[in-house]
Amino acid sequence: MKKCPKCGTSLQDDIRFCPECGSECSSITIGRAATTSESENLDQLVGGNNNLINESTIIGRQDKYEASNITIHNNLTEDHSHTTVVCAVSGKRIYMDHSVVCPKCSKPVAMEYYVETSKRCEKCEQEAQETFRTYATRVMGEGALDSARKRQLDIEARRLQISDDAQVKILRELQQTPDSKSVTLSTVQQAELEGAIKRLQNASTPKEVLSAWETLSVLHDGSQNYTVAYWYFLALAIIKPTESIKRYEAEITDNYWQRFWGFLPYCEQGSPKGGAAIDRLRQTFSEHDDDLRLAETIYFIARGCDVLDKEMLSRANELFKQIRETDLSQPLKAVYHVLERFMAEGISLDNGAYTQEEMFIFVHILRLGKVIQELAEAQEARAKAAREAEEQARREAEARREAEEQARRAAEQRRAEQQAALAADRSQRMAEELNRLNGGKQPPKTQAGQSTDKAFAGYDTPIPARKGGWKRNVLIVLLVLLLILIALFLIPAPESMQ
Repeated sequence: MKKCPKCGTSLQDDIRFCPECGSECSSITIGRAATTSESENLDQLVGGNNNLINESTIIGRQDKYEASNITIHNNLTEDHSHTTVVCAVSGKRIYMDHSVVCPKCSKPVAMEYYVETSKRCEKCEQEAQETFRTYATRVMGEGALDSARKRQLDIEARRLQISDDAQVKILRELQQTPDSKSVTLSTVQQAELEGAIKRLQNASTPKEVLSAWETLSVLHDGSQNYTVAYWYFLALAIIKPTESIKRYEAEITDNYWQRFWGFLPYCEQGSPKGGAAIDRLRQTFSEHDDDLRLAETIYFIARGCDVLDKEMLSRANELFKQIRETDLSQPLKAVYHVLERFMAEGISLDNGAYTQEEMFIFVHILRLGKVIQELAEAQEARAKAAREAEEQARREAEARREAEEQARRAAEQRRAEQQAALAADRSQRMAEELNRLNGGKQPPKTQAGQSTDKAFAGYDTPIPARKGGWKRNVLIVLLVLLLILIALFLIPAPESMQ
């Protein structure tokens, strides 16, 4: 008989492992005190976790036992490496019969690292809880935790096989963190956030930009809201790119949006390190596949326009086609819609149909400010040329109208001169005719006569000359009287007179 060196259970001599604690019990313990060297070897053999072993005690081990005055050497040359595995959680070697294979990652783990409720190892359990925590942070950051959002969280928890207790614990931690930073925003904080976003998008002066930045900083310091973090780290990358890079490289926080916008300040400085930032984002948050595609699309557009690389723009177009809008984070959907319009129409400032939010995304996120400036300059040049052409056409039209007016005035003057000459000619002919009728004597012209001359000016009807006119008149009168007398004699007298 022998005893387990750890728990003291009596065992048969041929039993190698203790059924109670799992410790190795290959040595034979005789009722005596162990020597110092034996104690050291024993501690090395059974020390630590019950299921964990040291490879040096298995392969090629040499045990030495002493009984009374007899020294027994037991040389073990057995190789037990085929009966051991490496625990996926602790990284230590354990016996195969004291391990279990995780159905999730298909790796062997020690029994104490296996979670019976979810049927997976602790590592997979922690990854699932972190995924659920990230999803819950995003959902709760979009607004109050109402029944619809709670239903979304329950569906995600069931998909990830998160227990009810773990779900309640995570939600409680998110609703009120240890440092009293709330995930949800109050009504006043929500109004402040909306005002800061509007000032940031419509800012035309440094004062407005500073005001928006101060509001976002206060909200970020006092809460852990998902939307606040989005706008805070976006504004930090835009307004203070140097500080954003410094904080990103120093890993001051491990916020998702700080990692997501980590590439943007590098694009502002024209550095290719933005690609490495996106690679780090993919390594850390690989489950946000569509968010990552959107980040890569933005990076390729920004870099492609900066270095004038058409290949990058082509790759951006291919990546954008793979993005699923429904799987994007809520704050990124506005960027997706602007990108969708950009991919379909390009940039055109002729219609002037872009809102302040769209122009903010074009200039500060897609880094198309240089392109827009060139388009604006070209548009201004076209407008200037059009204005100059219009002014030239107006001047030419005015010159034509002036020439036509001068020609009209000259024609009127010529007609007036012609009419005056014609009137003078008619007056002269009338005077000559009157002079002829009066026997060559021209009576003095009175004012009435002058008016009559003017009235009859232009009439050139010839008047027949009258020679011996008074004799003819007397003859005519006598003939008329004769005819009257004849008529009186020929008409019979009335009966009354007879």
